[in-house]
Amino acid sequence: MNRSSLCAVFGAATLALAGCASPPPGSPAWTAQQEEKKQEARTEAVRASVDEAPSWFLSSPVDANAIYAPGTATSGDMQFAIDKAVIGAKRSLADRVNSRLSGKMKEFISETGVGENAQVLSESERVTSNLITEVNVAGYTVTEKKIVPTGNQYRAYVLLQYPLGGANRILVDQVKKNSVLESKLRSSKAFQDLEADIRDARNEKGKAE
Repeated sequence: MNRSSLCAVFGAATLALAGCASPPPGSPAWTAQQEEKKQEARTEAVRASVDEAPSWFLSSPVDANAIYAPGTATSGDMQFAIDKAVIGAKRSLADRVNSRLSGKMKEFISETGVGENAQVLSESERVTSNLITEVNVAGYTVTEKKIVPTGNQYRAYVLLQYPLGGANRILVDQVKKNSVLESKLRSSKAFQDLEADIRDARNEKGKAE
């Protein structure tokens, strides 16, 4: 091997070693390398959380008698991960319950044909506003739960179920607090059906006990 070939071989080997060597800590190249590793780890964690997500989390059950809300969270402590997931699901659950009650109120107003009655509309808006603060999801049940290890943490998936009977009682109680609104809605078939559903739910609960 001549001198020029030998130099070429040694030069290539030197470049290869330089390429494999880690940049000195604290240098811009080292900082960029560490950030790239963190980004890769985050990407992998996101991919894993999607792959491991149960079907009931991605598509909540549909039930005429209950409202469902999923939740997920991570923590280094398994129980805390579950607790955080439940809290997130409860926020979503309260929003869904409130949306349903607000929609039900509009259904009452529409059915009674009081679109021209400003007083009733005003009282309806007041009751709907009160529902936002009165939503109580204490009767929820955790129907599904899954724990997945993610690096050095736990990811918890939960699914909450809330029977609609409890939400219906909140709406009816709010309406009954307002004599003007109740007198208008009392003849509404939707309102009567709702009260009947509540009575049936109470009867079923009494039989179960």
